Amino acid sequence: MLRLKHHFRHLKLKLGKLDQFQTYVGVELDKHLVALRSLITNLDSPSVSSQTTYWIKSDLEDIEKKISDLLYQVPLLSGRSEKQIATAYGDEDDEDEVHHDNVYYLRGLHTNVERLIKCEAFRQVKRNFMELEAERKICLLSFAVFPENREVHRTVLMYWWIGEGILNVKTAEEDVRKILKDFTEKKLVEPVEERRKLAPSSYKMSPFVHSSVVLISKEIGLFDIYGEESKPRMNMSDMGKVFLVEGSAIQPEATSRKMPSLKIETVLNVSERYPDFAVRWFLKNPRKHRRFTINSSEDWFKSLKVFYLGRWERSQKRHIEVQNHELMKCLKHVTKVRLLSLQGISTIRSLNNSVCKLRELVILDLRECYDLTKLPDEIDSLENLVYLDMTGCYMLEWIPSRLAYLDNLEVLKGFVVSDDIYDGGSCKLIYLKHLRKLRKLSIEINRDDFRLHELMEDLADLKSLTSLKVTWRRDLDFYDGGSSKLIYLTRTVTRSLPKNLRRQVRVPFQLKKLSLQRFPEEELPTWLHPHNLLHLKKLHIGGGRTLKGFGDLPEEATPCAVEVLRLTSLPKLTVGWIELKQLYFPNLIFLENYECPRVTLTPCDGNGIWRSDQDCSTITE
Repeated sequence: MLRLKHHFRHLKLKLGKLDQFQTYVGVELDKHLVALRSLITNLDSPSVSSQTTYWIKSDLEDIEKKISDLLYQVPLLSGRSEKQIATAYGDEDDEDEVHHDNVYYLRGLHTNVERLIKCEAFRQVKRNFMELEAERKICLLSFAVFPENREVHRTVLMYWWIGEGILNVKTAEEDVRKILKDFTEKKLVEPVEERRKLAPSSYKMSPFVHSSVVLISKEIGLFDIYGEESKPRMNMSDMGKVFLVEGSAIQPEATSRKMPSLKIETVLNVSERYPDFAVRWFLKNPRKHRRFTINSSEDWFKSLKVFYLGRWERSQKRHIEVQNHELMKCLKHVTKVRLLSLQGISTIRSLNNSVCKLRELVILDLRECYDLTKLPDEIDSLENLVYLDMTGCYMLEWIPSRLAYLDNLEVLKGFVVSDDIYDGGSCKLIYLKHLRKLRKLSIEINRDDFRLHELMEDLADLKSLTSLKVTWRRDLDFYDGGSSKLIYLTRTVTRSLPKNLRRQVRVPFQLKKLSLQRFPEEELPTWLHPHNLLHLKKLHIGGGRTLKGFGDLPEEATPCAVEVLRLTSLPKLTVGWIELKQLYFPNLIFLENYECPRVTLTPCDGNGIWRSDQDCSTITE
């Protein structure tokens, strides 16, 4: 029922916006067409200089980005072209002719090698590159794969570098921060500053540095996706790296018989929307046999360590489909894979048990696989799994019980607390006590009767847990008859007891970060009152329609350790700035106040953000 309601709501929302979107797109296209004609006229001028060309290039790129943004907003009304469908299932013609879409790419600076190597900017990048350690050289050259000036999130880089074996799993999160800080200080990458964050989490590379890195990478044979033409092409580098780009599916190299039978270590999807053709590289005679069979005579694919078919961008604009259902059957043969990412692939509905054959898998990234409804029962066979991310898998209604025996799991995101109807084989929250190494946990509560105090009791034995996020998918209603009345009655009786007789809730007090989304209660439990938060550094409470306060107003400043406080969509929360900063949270250095009309007199800016390094003259004694 929840799944059906989700689809109805999603469809209704899209249909309601189609008419106004059509008008909006028409106006925007006319505006950009006028600007494009003007720029083309300037390019045709015989007096145009190289400097002018550089600025025109920038303007054209800006127009291209805006047009691409519009394109991605248009609903996908049809599937692939006939050529793409034929290629995906091995029915392509034998000719090497390839029909490209009419998309024009501006030549990057790296295409003019002679001019680039004469630039001081290139020489500086080359000097900084030569000073780096061998592993950090590979990390820097990784940015050659992504487009210039595009934001790349730290997590994507960390996952990739762990998969390649560059980073040690145990220290990866700290190491990736140190590497990116070093690159920033050397002016090799630029952090993407966001006022909503204390520290940057995404990075980008400027055009000059990017072109220099592309050229260096090509010279040493590490990454090679830019040929003599400006448009990126799928091409396997000398070191066994393959990067899928837009249009890869219709390249001759996409066929298994054209792909060199060399060892492939990395397959990473940069911009392709239909990456399922890559599975044919693991198959025998895909054109002849409709039922694909594994090419057991070849073992070159067994060296694959990184299989990143999903989306690396944080934006959801790139719609990715994998139509080939044989993909799951083939995964069990890439036995050395350490990173498997299917992020944002919409057509994956379940993971086959053959995925559990990937005994060396360290990272399983299933973020935003919206249609995913089932995980394999034998998931505990992934004995080396450290990161399991199911964030945004809204159709996933229960988790197999054997997940609780992933002894090396440290990060678990998207865990579902399911309804009683799944009790037979679902993993209960209390089972997670077996995950002794678990550091980060995010939970989706899909029950009408599961409260915060129960949740904390179940997690009390997780001694390594430092980060917890809880989201209630449903609204809890205490007045809805049956068991709900019993819960309400129990809550009322408990409140009437003297404080020293009330049941003490055991909580993992080593928590450093806590996020409660759609918090369903009117009051915070006693253990969550500010005077009890002696170790918590970050607290986010959002979407609680009934929450009224933080407990009794203290007479003096509490010993609360919270430094970062985010309050979002809390219409009944009532507190003033002086009480908030001087009494409840005296160590506060960052506040987000969004859609909380009764949180008053805060010195937040127009975006609802206050930071301690800004003018605090509005604070009165």
